[in-house]
Amino acid sequence: MTALRVSSLPDEIRNEVARLKGAGFPLLPLGGAHGKAPLLKAWAGPGLTLARILAPMHRTGSQAYGVRLDGLAVIDCDSDDSALVAQMEARFGQSPVHIKTPRGRHLYYRAAGAVPNLRGEGLPVDIKTGARSYVVGPQSLRPDGGFYEPVKGLLGKDALPALRIAASPMCAQILTGHRHVELVKEAMRMVELVDSVKELQANLVGIRDDWCVDPATMPDSELHDIAGWAWKCRLENRIYRGRDSAFAVQRLALDSLRSLSNGADAIALLVLLEDQHGHTPGKRFPLDFDAMRAAGLLNLSKPRLRAARRALEGAGLLRLVGKHRAGSKPQTFVLSRPQPAVGGAMNVQPMPNVRRDVLPGKTGGKG
Repeated sequence: MTALRVSSLPDEIRNEVARLKGAGFPLLPLGGAHGKAPLLKAWAGPGLTLARILAPMHRTGSQAYGVRLDGLAVIDCDSDDSALVAQMEARFGQSPVHIKTPRGRHLYYRAAGAVPNLRGEGLPVDIKTGARSYVVGPQSLRPDGGFYEPVKGLLGKDALPALRIAASPMCAQILTGHRHVELVKEAMRMVELVDSVKELQANLVGIRDDWCVDPATMPDSELHDIAGWAWKCRLENRIYRGRDSAFAVQRLALDSLRSLSNGADAIALLVLLEDQHGHTPGKRFPLDFDAMRAAGLLNLSKPRLRAARRALEGAGLLRLVGKHRAGSKPQTFVLSRPQPAVGGAMNVQPMPNVRRDVLPGKTGGKG
């Protein structure tokens, strides 16, 4: 069955291609099953005319085009993670033009020489540059519905700064006494980008040998333990990703609240407190219901929140540890853990409370 072809392009994409071509950007028509393949074989030569860019798009029904990176550099992030984008801009300079891609983000710059291999550093990022490189342009729409949305600035209008070529943050040697902690951090950055624990350990060996002071005193067994611990975190879904991460709530705690008349309110408050404070065992915190409601954390009324608090205290899940002092000190609380009843099910082991700041033990050396 022959795919339907359209005789014209939507005004938005046609006008954007014409505008960027008029601003001097070298472009090329894209298409194919994924909307990212050049529609012309000889696209890498002299700049194409507007007619030669638009004609194949009209002919095939494509709504995607590419921006050739002759004199340009684009940081291509695999995910639209604000922390990752901030890390890139802190290292390479602020970009005035951001394009949100179907799975990540493009940051535009002027080219400024050789670029580092960020994949080799364990980052889900490529830096694309050069006359034979291109990225899908803003306002493009792929056949699968993936859209390239301008979310900051306007390409062709906002002046692009040169990509600031900064040294890798790991290029400075890691001093003895800091090696173990830094390699744990590197392991956690890389663990989701490798295919096996052996590959992760091999990467750590390279970091130790290239960047650590006195690498001979940091044994392979220590790297083996770090890689194994990081891999276990991956298998148990304990990789911290900011808000895109999980935390544990004990089933015994839920069991103790379900039968209460306000059990749903109590469970909602418990989950919120575990989210905000449960990662630090023994942490003391106040309960300011006005602030919680103002921040949108819970929309329950204050009487219902006070009743939920009393329910948690009655179930032994919340404990008062600091009394109120008028004008200077609010009441403070700490989360508690329910104890299993004697004779309870023994075939299911409760999930341990894992702290992210607990690192695998050292096995030797001065790391």
